[in-house]
Amino acid sequence: MRIALAQCDPTLGDVDRNLRLHLDWIGRARESGAGLLVFPELSLTGYLLQDMVPEVSRSRTDALWTELAAAAGPMTVVAGAIEESRARAQYIAGFLLSDGRLSHVHRKAYLASYGVFDEARYVGRGDRVRAVDTPVGRIGLAICEDAWHPSLISLLLLDGAELLVLQVASPVRDLRRGGLPHNARIWMDTLRTYARLFGCAIAFCNRVGVEDGLVFWGHSCLLGPDGEEIASAPLYEPDLLVADLDLESVREARLNNPVLREERLDLTRRELGRLLHRPEDEG
Repeated sequence: MRIALAQCDPTLGDVDRNLRLHLDWIGRARESGAGLLVFPELSLTGYLLQDMVPEVSRSRTDALWTELAAAAGPMTVVAGAIEESRARAQYIAGFLLSDGRLSHVHRKAYLASYGVFDEARYVGRGDRVRAVDTPVGRIGLAICEDAWHPSLISLLLLDGAELLVLQVASPVRDLRRGGLPHNARIWMDTLRTYARLFGCAIAFCNRVGVEDGLVFWGHSCLLGPDGEEIASAPLYEPDLLVADLDLESVREARLNNPVLREERLDLTRRELGRLLHRPEDEG
């Protein structure tokens, strides 16, 4: 599988300009022979939207998805935007385009609402987690804060995902510890742990650029199931990272470390039921 990661710098609130940017990246990825192209979180809208959320949101039937899918051709594409539901609610979402159509949407389930982040004020939380079959294999899609909750990652992998696709908009936090931001080091440690523990490959796509004083660090990368980087993009600069992944390595990793096979869902369900229904004075 040849994977491309579009480490881009979207313009805040300008969907039309960002769409043109996406079409250019899609053309470049197709020329590289990529079967899968991943964009960062909110790649079509920019991140710090706040009151612009309703203005830039798009429904699943919007013509924008038809245009992107047509440009992608046989290539599978994952883009980021604000989804507006039939009930006129807005969600941070990842849109998966394959076979010439919009085939899957993941709504961000865990919102960042601490420090400089205030997502829960403007958008709703997703309530479904599904892996999805694509022409390049079975994919588990998660968005930024989702990845800090091992339960969500476990659900995607137990649902059969071989490749985790993580769309991210992560700004720099703490540069005093060296060239790589401290939070970037924590991200990389976490990704390596997931890959090695569960025997999965990971496509991590982070954006670059500046919004209202936030500097996004990039360093998008592809990790094999051994936790080692197959390829990585530079810090702070736009880049189209293209690398090859052999899914047979995922099979070998899971044969050597059958954690997912041995997972006891009956035990998990029973103990979750106990925790959910325990008396408040025991919480």
